[in-house]
Amino acid sequence: MHFAPQEAPSTLRVTASWIDFLSQVLARAPAFRGHALRPGRLQDEPFLFALHREAMRDYVSATWGWDDKWQRMHFAEHYAPSRHAIILRDGAHPPEVGRLSLTRHWRKIFLRDIELVAAERNHGVGSALIEAVLELAHAEERHVELLVLKCNPARRLYSRLGFRAIEDDGSRLKMRAF
Repeated sequence: MHFAPQEAPSTLRVTASWIDFLSQVLARAPAFRGHALRPGRLQDEPFLFALHREAMRDYVSATWGWDDKWQRMHFAEHYAPSRHAIILRDGAHPPEVGRLSLTRHWRKIFLRDIELVAAERNHGVGSALIEAVLELAHAEERHVELLVLKCNPARRLYSRLGFRAIEDDGSRLKMRAF
């Protein structure tokens, strides 16, 4: 079992500030109606790993092969609630339908993950989330970077939203939007 230290109150305030900003932006997005964000919590980790497995398994398998034990251990070791906003949907059971994970650096915001349950995909929710992250980056005078597996069709979405490939390691593209 994975145990993580409690987060400091200052970390929670910083987390809440980016989630609050995104929530305000997303309130204007028609595709996000009926959805909300909340900060990640330690107890979200099992759900988030199951979501990660469901969303990414085929792409990781096609690229490197999926080792469930290694993936589970790696996810648990790197799970940090302060990097996550949990996406909730009114009327869904359970209400958790996805996650957005960011790491904020001095000059950039690294978009670690956007993962949605299958029923939420291709309805504009992901686009609305990315556009909100881009607005956050603009407000903070940063750019946004992400890594995407080359076989992942999300590459087209990222390109459509202004991301351009800046590195290619053979399996993944690093993409950046300003």
